[in-house]
Amino acid sequence: MDQVTLVVVRAVESGATTTKGIIGATGLSRLKVERALGTLEKQKLLFRESRGSWALGIPVRPTVRQCGSCTLCCKVLEVTDLGKPLNTVCNHIQAGGGCEIYSERPRQCRSFSCAWLQGHLDDDWFPETAGMVAHFGLDSLNVQVDLAAAERWREEPYFSKLCELSLKGLRVSEGHPYATLVMVGNDKYLLLGRTIVPDPTLFGTAFVPITHDSFRYWKATSLEHLQRLNDRVIEIQRIRQEFGYCAIPDDDDPYPPYRPSLLQQPEQPGAAGAP
Repeated sequence: MDQVTLVVVRAVESGATTTKGIIGATGLSRLKVERALGTLEKQKLLFRESRGSWALGIPVRPTVRQCGSCTLCCKVLEVTDLGKPLNTVCNHIQAGGGCEIYSERPRQCRSFSCAWLQGHLDDDWFPETAGMVAHFGLDSLNVQVDLAAAERWREEPYFSKLCELSLKGLRVSEGHPYATLVMVGNDKYLLLGRTIVPDPTLFGTAFVPITHDSFRYWKATSLEHLQRLNDRVIEIQRIRQEFGYCAIPDDDDPYPPYRPSLLQQPEQPGAAGAP
């Protein structure tokens, strides 16, 4: 999946469900957005709901557990085809659990299963108990937090597990790469190990490791900006391999050539070298 398509996916995940809304959220041209939407639709990763809005069509994945009494996803997640916003209890939840329109529920509901249902997380993560619904998107692990337990994700054992999952997603050698995102109301956080990135942009975040589970990061404001940031990260890694150390620059809008300015960076007292 190319960078433009990824940006469109992130925009839809963030609530931009019309073509106009996606263009406004990303700043991409109509042509690029429509091409990306067409590609995603052909791959059956995106579909039009009855209200005409775009929604992600994540393939249905097998589950190893049952929902039981839990209906937290019916509260914290958005269901555009029902006009149900985030963090609002669905009108179709039955007393004691279950859905009164289960046999006719929208495709968005039919295709959804949380990471706990799929067996990726232990019983501490039963959503009704944890106050969080963790689920995999196309390129992300999304953790939607119930506003009634807004700080739960920062508590143990949850935060350490989120850090572990984040590091696994960052390490391409360990499988399919993914970002770990935590959503609390209107606030969104990207986890890079134990480093928390508030308000990540749709265009991505460039980063370099400082320790085995902490990172220095720069948030991209456009695809071109992301490319420049990533090119500098590559040069930082090359210098680390060559000299065993490279000071991390503070500026967040670099332009080539990168090596001369990086080699002129003063060594920071107590700074870590390549992990």
